[in-house]
Amino acid sequence: MSQLFYLYGIISSSNDQKNLFSSYQGIDKKHELEVKEYGELSAVFCYVDEEEFGEEVLEEKTNQMEWVQEKAFHHHEMLIKLRENATIIPMKFCTIYKTEQNLQSMIDSYHQQMKDLLQQLEGKEEWNLKIYCDRDKLTENVGDHNLNIKKKKEEIAQLSKGRQYLESRKLDQYIQQEVEKEQEQFSSKIHDQLTEYSVDDTVKKNWNRDVTGRDEEMCWNSAYLVPIEKVESFLALVTEAKKTHQEAGWIFEATGPWPAYHFAKL
Repeated sequence: MSQLFYLYGIISSSNDQKNLFSSYQGIDKKHELEVKEYGELSAVFCYVDEEEFGEEVLEEKTNQMEWVQEKAFHHHEMLIKLRENATIIPMKFCTIYKTEQNLQSMIDSYHQQMKDLLQQLEGKEEWNLKIYCDRDKLTENVGDHNLNIKKKKEEIAQLSKGRQYLESRKLDQYIQQEVEKEQEQFSSKIHDQLTEYSVDDTVKKNWNRDVTGRDEEMCWNSAYLVPIEKVESFLALVTEAKKTHQEAGWIFEATGPWPAYHFAKL
């Protein structure tokens, strides 16, 4: 039976905690994790059987939602455990090499880039921020505080009933445009404040309600690479923003620390 290499990530060979990893169970629940040195870099992997993780088998299994959820969850949870004890370049779910020669060839090809990347990630954590808004609350708040909207409402009140209806429809459209503008400006302002505490950041696509499962609308989705000594200040800013802007319909969700998924690009 042929065995493949399921790769979780790359760490520095100088890491003195890597012996702990051999107690972790691998993705197939049969093999434990192993660490193999390739010069200054080490691969964290587990052996898997080709009959379960071979290319053709995976094509079929990745169409089975229950299997994907279970294995992807294991991969994510394992990377979180590894990150607690080592700076790691996380690999994507189901990164598999047929032979050790293939694995070593990959490491040799990216050896310097990986060394540099590990140095960049050392002593830093990835934190994610999602900002949601209660659209009705925000619309009400914008309507109450936007001077242009107040002025338009006063002008409409002086019109005939027929004109009032038409102009009110136009005003409703204008208010929604102002709400969207407020979402972007407010979220960007918070983002700019948070970047004061990070060394790198990325803004991601917002998720729709089908993905989030929430009634509130997501209006910001970002990730930050934060030095450990600045994490407390980073989170304090988020906490303060929650308290200050809750009544206006804003909801903040900061999560982490995560493996540096968004900042471990080679």
